[in-house]
Amino acid sequence: MRLKFCSLSSCSYANSVVVRDENTCLLIDCGLRKRDLKPFLAGVGLSPGDIDAVLVTHCHTDHVYGLRFFLKERNVPVCSTAAVLKELTGSYCFDEYPAFEVLDERVKKNIGGMAVTPFRLSHDVETVGFIISSNGERMGFITDTGFVPENCLRTFRFLDYLYIESNHDVEMYGRSAKPRHVIRRNLGPAGHLSNDQCGRALRSIGQGNCRLVVLGHLSEDDNEPARALSSARRRLKPEVALASAPSREPGLWSDVLIKGL
Repeated sequence: MRLKFCSLSSCSYANSVVVRDENTCLLIDCGLRKRDLKPFLAGVGLSPGDIDAVLVTHCHTDHVYGLRFFLKERNVPVCSTAAVLKELTGSYCFDEYPAFEVLDERVKKNIGGMAVTPFRLSHDVETVGFIISSNGERMGFITDTGFVPENCLRTFRFLDYLYIESNHDVEMYGRSAKPRHVIRRNLGPAGHLSNDQCGRALRSIGQGNCRLVVLGHLSEDDNEPARALSSARRRLKPEVALASAPSREPGLWSDVLIKGL
């Protein structure tokens, strides 16, 4: 089985993505509500028992709300940098102390049959993105950052797959009902990537091997999939498949998206 991934939920309400190969299945973040955990996993042919570890990008509620419920179903390692795990333990109470595994920034670590490398991003809490590799393929994962740091742009070159935030449309923010301080935060260097910022990052990341880009974490109020896709498409080579992750339901596996696009 090739490396493949799919989104379980992708919005400010809840974020979670599954990545797997023939030997290992990882869950990136677990913002799902308790009632959604098993049904959403079942929707992509999985159960909690299939998950081998959870990677955590940061401790905001929409990324870790369901973690304690998931760990009751399946007590697996919870992996991130020491800074992220410290914030997680300071913000959330667990029935049993999780089996934390510390990942060092920019250092590759094997988790089952996959190699995982975290990279620091720019958000208002400690946040990391990941490169996940298996069977000679590489997937990049970037969400919740006000900009893509230069070291990520360099290291994320020549990926096979990329899951990247395209959170908001700046023009739509001009008509947004959100409080001004929230908009300033989201537009700032410790906020979220706009459609244009996402597109510029795509242009900067080498696309020589890239087969698929999935846009994630779209704002349900201040973005539209058509706008995000149009902005990204202009920066991608024609042969690169492009999709937007559904907001509150499981998406399609990456191999299915590539065949269908």
